[in-house]
Amino acid sequence: MKFPLSWLKEYVDFEDTAAGLADRLTFAGLEVESIETLGGIFDGVVVGEITQIEPHPNADKLRLCTVEYGAEETLRVVCGAPNAAVGGKYPFAPVGTTLPGGITLKKAKIRGEVSMGMLCAKDELGLGEDHSGLLVLEASLRPGTPLSDVLGPPETVLELEITPNRPDCLSVIGIAREVAAIYGSELKLPSVELNESGDPVTDFVSVDVQDPEKCPRYTAHVLKNVKVGPSPDWLKQRLEACGIRSINNVVDITNYVLLETGHPLHAFDATLIRDGKIIVRRATQGEKFITLDDVERELTDGMLVIADPEKAIALGGIMGGANTEIKDDTTTILIEAATFEPSGIRATSKALGLYTDSSYRFQRGVNADSVDWAGRRAAALTAELAGAEICKGRVDAYPVPKTKRQVTTRWKPVCDLIGLDVPIETMKEIFRALELSVLESDDEKAVLEIPTFRDDLTREVDIIEEVARMHGVDKIPEKLPIVETVAGAHDDRIRAVTICRKNLVGLGAREIMNYTLVSHPLLDLFGTENRSAREELPHPISAEQSVLRTSLIPQMIESLGRNKSRQIDEAVFFEIGRTFVKTEAGTVQTEKVCLGLMGPAGRGALDKQRAVSEEEVFLWLKGLVEQLLAAQNLLRVKFQSLEHAPAFEADRAVKVLSGKTELGVIGLINSKARKEWRLNDPVGVAELNLEPLISNVWKRSEVKDIPLYPAVERDYAFIVDESVRNEEIIKVINRSAPAELEKAELFDIFRGKPLEKGKKSLAYSFVYRSAKGTLTDDKVNAFHEQIGKKVCAAVSATIREN
Repeated sequence: MKFPLSWLKEYVDFEDTAAGLADRLTFAGLEVESIETLGGIFDGVVVGEITQIEPHPNADKLRLCTVEYGAEETLRVVCGAPNAAVGGKYPFAPVGTTLPGGITLKKAKIRGEVSMGMLCAKDELGLGEDHSGLLVLEASLRPGTPLSDVLGPPETVLELEITPNRPDCLSVIGIAREVAAIYGSELKLPSVELNESGDPVTDFVSVDVQDPEKCPRYTAHVLKNVKVGPSPDWLKQRLEACGIRSINNVVDITNYVLLETGHPLHAFDATLIRDGKIIVRRATQGEKFITLDDVERELTDGMLVIADPEKAIALGGIMGGANTEIKDDTTTILIEAATFEPSGIRATSKALGLYTDSSYRFQRGVNADSVDWAGRRAAALTAELAGAEICKGRVDAYPVPKTKRQVTTRWKPVCDLIGLDVPIETMKEIFRALELSVLESDDEKAVLEIPTFRDDLTREVDIIEEVARMHGVDKIPEKLPIVETVAGAHDDRIRAVTICRKNLVGLGAREIMNYTLVSHPLLDLFGTENRSAREELPHPISAEQSVLRTSLIPQMIESLGRNKSRQIDEAVFFEIGRTFVKTEAGTVQTEKVCLGLMGPAGRGALDKQRAVSEEEVFLWLKGLVEQLLAAQNLLRVKFQSLEHAPAFEADRAVKVLSGKTELGVIGLINSKARKEWRLNDPVGVAELNLEPLISNVWKRSEVKDIPLYPAVERDYAFIVDESVRNEEIIKVINRSAPAELEKAELFDIFRGKPLEKGKKSLAYSFVYRSAKGTLTDDKVNAFHEQIGKKVCAAVSATIREN
């Protein structure tokens, strides 16, 4: 938020320097980023009028201008500005003048022609960086008038960093309200008395809001006999000090009121609105619309447009349309003052890549209650500066008026949380200064009514923060922290998480960390079924950080993708972090562990060039998970197929269980999500709940005797249907296994010739050992044949001979 100090002082009186004000604002939570001085002491610079222009004999782009500047004689200067014209009034600095930058002008010869001074652009006067042409002054000014009389003294401009929860401070009046509270002054608002005449506004316009949820309030004023032209110098200078280019008086007024009140406005050429009907509706899918920047944009059905019966005429809350633009011959205008739902504006701006001062404010929230005041202010200024006639009344579509919130605040917690004893009367004075009405009060608490422009005050702790910042955070005494010994307390959980982290690192994974805030489009890549479970921020910093993550998987894939784009072809990452799911009972936080794997991470150094297959990636990741669970002392681990998992490819995901406890999921990420980051090869991800993962860390493992007798190994390769899973065969093996079977595991999967289509070979290794003596081949063969027969019978398998 950028504004000149002189503008602020029109609304609030205070005695302080710019630096002193900056300190007070910063300590009150409104950080001042910079203090800049525009302009300077223009000694010797006067208003000059060009009376004659001749071509330069030695340069095509230069001209010889004769300038009258209030002296008896005229002077000739060499000028290359494209906007220099006979009869025009511009700043003129004759020879001997020292400009704000410290340069003293001397008589000069430019390409063979003598120049006796300089016609000045803005940057040459220290009024900005614009060097596109001469600074044009009002035609009514008399040549020779000192420029300091025209432009006034140097202007001090402050720039503030406004946090997302304070949209009320994105205006000069909002800042003035804060300054009034800080210095104990009164807020002075300009009058918005309207001199209405002519026909009622309803004779010219009607408003139909078809989506009141997206547009809670829409007001319209109609003005006739408008004279579109240049804005007065004071208005141009004020806008330019805030970084906004002057266009014409009507458009400048809407921008001025935007900066003054924080309410974005838009002016339409009312004669171009078909039948005078304003319809606030959602766009149709694929609808084309040309915005004021002359760019044709394709809209989607989730975007809000302002339309007439034939066409869209504005993107609601973002930008107007070229088809109703204010032009020099416009005589009747409609001034729109409205509010729009923040998340819709945020989504539309991001989708179209279109960000404006209006969308910036609507994304953070605009107070519906003061919309009418802003519209009236714009109408009054248009009547004053453009000679407009204001039609009687206004159209105001406001079906559900905003109600004021009440917050109960207890006196003791205020002092306890701040760490400072603040008298009750002092707190009440702070409330009055902040326009928080005290409805009820006793020795223990007060019930406050919150003004509608303070949407950020919803809880007692918010009120405590207001007391702290207004009373002065610099007054809070410094205290050393106190360490207390709590009987029975321990840090077992912290150490358990640390052990889990070390185990993951020991398995070759690298830890990553991400913010807990993500965007809807990122989450949508992994499924849109549970959008209602997402917790949105009321005042997000940006669309990319507008919702709390419901899973660690999206950011894991994003991290893998970013590494892939930087020539990292293989990686194993893990993250331990919180996820958030919104329920009827409130937002549930769950800590999870996410593992992500891409590339040939499971191969040796000499076997990295071959493309990885889905099976390889899945089995590598499954092996990592199994080793992690074993290291965490989780037993009886099993995997079950997961039929519906939008984040994963179809039939490429399984649930992980330990006994009856569901630990999480493992799977291969869907192709749509992979393509977003150009991940062409399979990518595996596992997401596990942290609590069961660390629940057995401190469990003592059973000690087993060291085997005294040798083990005997055997293999089997079963030819089975493609639908048969490893889990089914392992179950059969475990049921039919003798006590001497120490281990059985899958070590190879084969498809192709000579096997029939729809068949695959699953090869298993078996380890037999007896605690009582050395096993003979005959005994092992008998055990092995029995297991082979059971498996063949259970899953209709045949034993592969070669």
